[in-house]
Amino acid sequence: MDSDSQNKSGGVFSRVLTAPNLVSVGIGLIVFWMIASQWRSSGGTVGAAVIGGIVAGIVWVLWMRQINGPSLAKVATEPILGYIPSTVDGPTPALGDPDSDAAKVYLDAVADLEGATKGQVIMVTSATPGLGASTVAMNLATAATRMGRRVVLIDADPEGGMSEYGRTESVPGWTDLATGAASLEDASRLWKIDDANALPFIPVGSDIDNRGEALGGLVLAERIDDLTEHADLLFLNTAPVDWDTGLQQVATHADGTVLVVTPQVDTRQIEGIATRLAEIGAPIIGYIVNKADSLLDKRPLWGRSLKRVLGTFVILLVVYSAWNFYTVWDSWQAVERHTFDEVALDELPVVPSPEDAGEELTPEAATAVTATPSEGGIYDTYMVVGSDIGDFRADVIILVMLPTDGSAPVLVSLPRDLYLPNRCAEAYTRLNANFNGCGDEINGATLLSGAVTDFTGVDVNHFALFTFDGFEEIIDEVGGVEICVDHAVRDRKAFLNLPAGCTNATGAEALAWVRSRSTLEMVDGVWRTMEDVSDLTRNERQQDVILAMLEKASEFDSPQELAGVVRSVGNAFTLDDQLTLSEAAGLAWDLRGLRSEDIVRLRIPVEHYVTAEGAQVLVATMPFDDLLQQYLAAPVNESPE
Repeated sequence: MDSDSQNKSGGVFSRVLTAPNLVSVGIGLIVFWMIASQWRSSGGTVGAAVIGGIVAGIVWVLWMRQINGPSLAKVATEPILGYIPSTVDGPTPALGDPDSDAAKVYLDAVADLEGATKGQVIMVTSATPGLGASTVAMNLATAATRMGRRVVLIDADPEGGMSEYGRTESVPGWTDLATGAASLEDASRLWKIDDANALPFIPVGSDIDNRGEALGGLVLAERIDDLTEHADLLFLNTAPVDWDTGLQQVATHADGTVLVVTPQVDTRQIEGIATRLAEIGAPIIGYIVNKADSLLDKRPLWGRSLKRVLGTFVILLVVYSAWNFYTVWDSWQAVERHTFDEVALDELPVVPSPEDAGEELTPEAATAVTATPSEGGIYDTYMVVGSDIGDFRADVIILVMLPTDGSAPVLVSLPRDLYLPNRCAEAYTRLNANFNGCGDEINGATLLSGAVTDFTGVDVNHFALFTFDGFEEIIDEVGGVEICVDHAVRDRKAFLNLPAGCTNATGAEALAWVRSRSTLEMVDGVWRTMEDVSDLTRNERQQDVILAMLEKASEFDSPQELAGVVRSVGNAFTLDDQLTLSEAAGLAWDLRGLRSEDIVRLRIPVEHYVTAEGAQVLVATMPFDDLLQQYLAAPVNESPE
């Protein structure tokens, strides 16, 4: 980046990063955060950003009115010689860019200055450091030289840096003239302004002990008289008034003062400075307002505040979105991962047919153990596996199939006791036995995914594992799930106690409901065992609760709510290492607003079967691809049983 670009970018930042802007945006941010934390929705977020932007605009207007009023123009008895913007290229536009607006302001200021005084020795100072008095002095001297005036610029500031700017030695100079250690010829330098003009310059000089005495002495007075005989104007750049480093002695040689201020000037302070300068013999004859961007804009404050309102609105939404994205990303990074090694899975041998394995299945069951692979890309599939506390078996196995054409999601509950080929055992086992994995080579989730793929013919793209303790936290995060029962129910071992009717159950209550093996219900004033309570009943309850949880989780209406769900999911779930954050975010957005009635639930028809080894299992009585075709051919909202 070249120097011009740096100066322009610096000017932009100096205009933007002002105290009024920063404070107003900061207050707007606080107001936004307070409101957004209460209005947890997308509409609420936008509304909070609007209010935060308006508050920022009001604060900015009040601030600007405070710092600009009463304005200098209203309290000053001396003229304001010029308003210098901060967006100038370089410190000396009168030298480097004589055709610029800022350079023209200095030319006009010199003309007004000559009209305001008959004096020749002009002191240029400011109330405090950092207001640009040295810059103003150099530009006034340069502008006057370009106007044909005979000018001498003197750096009378002990901390002066004009020599560095002019790349000249600082000794001998001003103080050496005062002590008589140097002549005018020795102390003077010539700065080239253009081909036709040069500016005599006297640097600050040596550091002396008797500074005050020397600066107020006759030797220096005589040297100044010599200069005024040959020059029209002498500009004395001095230390700020508040520093009081020989100012009174320098003022004895001056005819008047140009006081450099900024738009944030304290008019009460200026009144005190004006009185002091008048008392020491260098009264104010005019003001230069430096960094005057806000004063140069003549639009009404309320009109100018609109830009701050809109800017704050955008900033708030960007910061809010960035924060929530970071929260989601950070929570995502904390999710535990399991390897999904499909390559190693494909290398396992094919399981023999039921007959070859010594199983006497019915023809329907024998043809239902595997399915013809479906065409890839038709579904995005997720296998969800749930385990009870301290139990490494797969108690709940659900295949979620999301058609890529946007049609209704399909949910398939796979009984854990389903008798199917096991690639690792090279035999038939219960489906959930695959969750034990295959030695150190293939983990349980990968092997189980392979078994589900073999049975359904649908490739499992991703898997998610959770314990029922983990989903308790998710249920609480989404605000509970609805559980409806005809009669009051209880189970002391499972800590279950729900009234008749529908209850918005907490995570703990939902967990007790899905765990209960000995559910009692109150019928006609008597507690009795609920009929048909079994593992299949518990599986149905678990599926119902998971669906209700999924429905509530998909109701998020703001990034803040999504971040909360992701945090709880990160604590409860273990995911495969192939699922990316962008895929998960896309899935969450696609399922947003999902209702349980929008999901097609396929139930696999099964019958009991006793294996050759005497184990009681379940076998499917219909191939899965036939079941799926029945669904595809069924009318909308009608699922095959």
